[in-house]
Parts: sequence; C-alpha cells; structure tokens
Amino acid sequence: MRTVFRKEIKYLIPRGTALSLERRLREVMERDTHGDDGNYFIRSQYYDSVYDRDLADNLDGLYEKRKIRLRIYDLDTSMVKLEYKCKNGLDGVKYSMDISREEALQMEQGDISFLLDYDNELAMHLWARMTEGYYRPKIIVDYHRLAFAYPAGDVRITFDRDIRGSVCPYGLFEEISTDGIGGPEEVLMEVKYTDFLPDTLQWILKDADSLAASNSKYSRTRMLCR
Repeated sequence: MRTVFRKEIKYLIPRGTALSLERRLREVMERDTHGDDGNYFIRSQYYDSVYDRDLADNLDGLYEKRKIRLRIYDLDTSMVKLEYKCKNGLDGVKYSMDISREEALQMEQGDISFLLDYDNELAMHLWARMTEGYYRPKIIVDYHRLAFAYPAGDVRITFDRDIRGSVCPYGLFEEISTDGIGGPEEVLMEVKYTDFLPDTLQWILKDADSLAASNSKYSRTRMLCR
C-alpha cells in the first residue's frame, strides 16, 4: 500500500495559456519519468455508491470529498492501480495498491471479495465502504497527460488534454466509445506539492491564479455524460 500526501490546485485554462506555461516550465522542471518524455495515457474507472454518495458530496461542495477508482495506463496492462483519494480543501491524500487484471475485472462485475485476501488497511477499508454502500462502476474517463516534476517541494505539474468520458462504465480494458468533456481548446492543469511551492514556480504560474477552480473529472464527466 502506498500513501501520498499533497496539496492540489486545479486550473481550467485555454490551450494557448497551457502551451505558454509548458514552454516556461521546461526551462526549470524535469519531464516526468513516466510515458514518452512525460506524455502518457490515463484511463480511470470511477466507483460510487448505489445512491451516488461521493458524487453528491462533490456537487454539494462539501469540504471533505472521497473517490474510489481503478487506474491504468495501457489497455494491455496486467497490473491495475486501485486508488482511494481523500481531499479536505486543498489538502489531499491518496492511498493506492496494485491489483491484478483479473481482480479488476472481478471488481467491475461487483465482486470485491479478493480484497479480503490482502493484509493491509486500505483493502479492509475499501471492502467495508464499498460493501456498505453497494459501490459499482459509474463512469470511465480517458485523457492524455503531460507531467513535469521538481524535486524541491516534491512538486508535480500536469496538463490533461482530450478528456473524454463513457456513458457505459464497463470495459476497463476495451476500446470503448467516449464523448469529449469540454472544448478542444480547454486544458486542465493540476499543481501538486508536498512541502511548499518554490518561488520560481509561483512566479511562472502567477498569470493562471485567477483561473484556479474546483474541477473534478469524475463529477464533471458524470454530469455531462448523462
């Protein structure tokens, strides 16, 4: 089980602004080691209770928000990340563990009994929460990400493009039909840091401060893909 604590700020910005920021960040930040020169594909399958408890908390603007998802970076992968993300204001913590492709398919069909075979707190918590709330897949979200990393402050800045969602939440490892979320000129930038955001990066990002917004891919996609 892995635990990551970070502050997280999201910005919905025009493509032109994103390209300008990317050029400036390349001068001071490293490309993420994942993917092709920091570029990679992400697919997330989000789960929610029978009464959409997590979606309601997001839409109601509650201070505390929770999300459960499966995440992959390749449709042919044999390993899947099971993630539980909790956020209080700007402060977030993400718990994650690796499960097999076969276990992910079981989970997609409503069978989470395999979690009882794992000896960790996350598996036990998710089993209890998902069983009590009768959690099932609700939506699949695809997008392409460009990521930068900066050692001081443990900073990651990501740019997500071509965000698409599927009305049918099944088919985690399949080619599925998706609809675009937002316009083609829209980019979601996320700034994440553990300790502090260095002055150099604050100066580069200052022009985007007015564009900071609460923006949940899960909630937004659910509302637009009804």
